[in-house]
Amino acid sequence: MQKYYINDWEWYLLKDKSDIDLVHSTYSKQIRNWHRTIEGKRKNYLQMNTEVEGRETLSGSLIYHRDIDSREDSELFHFFLTNECLITLDYHDDSLHLNRHMNIHREIKRAVTPIEGFMIILGSIMTEILYRIDGYEERLDELIWNIKENNSIKTLEKVYQSRHEILIWKNVMMPFLELKIALVEAFSEDVLNGKEFKRIGKRIKRGLTLVDEYEKELNNLVHFEEVVSQHRGNEIMKTLTVLTTLCTPIMAWGALWGMNFKFMPELEWKLGYPLSLIVIVISTISMLYYLKTKGWMGDLLKSKKRNSFFR
Repeated sequence: MQKYYINDWEWYLLKDKSDIDLVHSTYSKQIRNWHRTIEGKRKNYLQMNTEVEGRETLSGSLIYHRDIDSREDSELFHFFLTNECLITLDYHDDSLHLNRHMNIHREIKRAVTPIEGFMIILGSIMTEILYRIDGYEERLDELIWNIKENNSIKTLEKVYQSRHEILIWKNVMMPFLELKIALVEAFSEDVLNGKEFKRIGKRIKRGLTLVDEYEKELNNLVHFEEVVSQHRGNEIMKTLTVLTTLCTPIMAWGALWGMNFKFMPELEWKLGYPLSLIVIVISTISMLYYLKTKGWMGDLLKSKKRNSFFR
């Protein structure tokens, strides 16, 4: 266990659950209840106690990192917050992929209250999340151009993979917004005046705004992909229909002259074969002309332009 005296409040940085017994506080009973509650917790959890004015507490567990590909791979820490102290368990700042010059202990010295100290911890985690979202933004930009240059089932798979990833980020960040609101609910609106509370609150809002906007972009991409796929599907069906129609005269005349009736005068004609070819060709051309005059051919006879969605 590490204990830090910061301004007029204390921060207990616990590395193991057994360290909880070393915490000496007037909130011992609430801390023991918190200890029992978090036993085996691997999900987000939040509990508030406002029974006694001036002795409010906010406690719980927070997932602050989650792997995109594995449901079980996540990092979680537990916290217990009062007006006098902050207790964190299993919080590992070095597990974050931040620049080494950033030190949470140096940052947290700015906090006037344990509430602001807790917000600085949340802000440090949000900095990491925003750093990762910057990498996501690059991949999303590449995906947007892939839709135009190489629109295929593989690209559609990437779109839905990106959609899943942004849902994970949103799922990670939503508890931060809940915590921000819960802090005001538990410790009154006085916390809104804290400098660090305002700063980190803006950072949380920025992260959620980015995720919302990226989600809208992905929804537009999905809708766009559906429109393109539907159009191409219609074009394929139209092409098959036209080809079937154009082949109808050949199949009809072939079926007629392929009958094995005893009396078929065409079989005795000297010029029957070339005449049958002429009839088939004229019938096919007539069908093609009819389709074109009706406008049912569309762009089937035009070559597809490069990097074009529909032509």
